[in-house]
Amino acid sequence: MTFEPIGPTPAARAGKLALLALPFLVGLACVLLSFVPLSAIFDADVAPAFGLMAIYYWAVQRPDVFPAYAVFTVGLLYDLLSAGPLGLWALVYLIVYGIVVSQRLLFIGQAFTLFWAGFLVSTMVAGLLGWGLASLYFSQILLPGPVLTQMAATVALFPLFATLFEWLQRRLLAQG
Repeated sequence: MTFEPIGPTPAARAGKLALLALPFLVGLACVLLSFVPLSAIFDADVAPAFGLMAIYYWAVQRPDVFPAYAVFTVGLLYDLLSAGPLGLWALVYLIVYGIVVSQRLLFIGQAFTLFWAGFLVSTMVAGLLGWGLASLYFSQILLPGPVLTQMAATVALFPLFATLFEWLQRRLLAQG
C-alpha cells in the first residue's frame, strides 16, 4: 500500500490564487481610482497616477505575479477610460515596468527612502514619456504643468499606497 502525499489545503490554494491575482486586481482598482472625482475634495485639476504606483510597487516586490501582459492591460484600461490616445499609457507603463524590473535588485531589502527615490525617477520617466508621446500624437507641444502636477501628487501619495500594498501582500502571504 502506498500513500499519496498530502496536497495543499483548499485555503492554501485559495491564498496562492489570491496572491497571483492580487497585483493585477490592485492595478485595475488603482486605474479606476484615477477616475474618481477627487478634484472636488482636494481642489486639484489632475488625479495622481495611481496605476503607476501599483505597477512600480509590484515590479519591484513581485514581478513574478505581475507580468508584462497584466501591466499592458492595466495601461490599456487607463487609455480606454481616459479617452486619450489608445495605447499611450499602456506603452508608457510597459517601458517603466521593463526599466524597474531590470533595476529591482537595487531596491530589494533597502530603506524605504531608496524605494521611494526609485519611484520618483520612475514617475519622472513616465511623465516625460507620456507628455512627449501625447505631444507627438496631437502634433503640438502640450503644456507640461498638468503632467508635473500629476507626477508631484503621485510621488507625494506613494508612501501611503506602498504601505497599503505591503499590508495586502503580507496578509495574503500569511494566509497562503
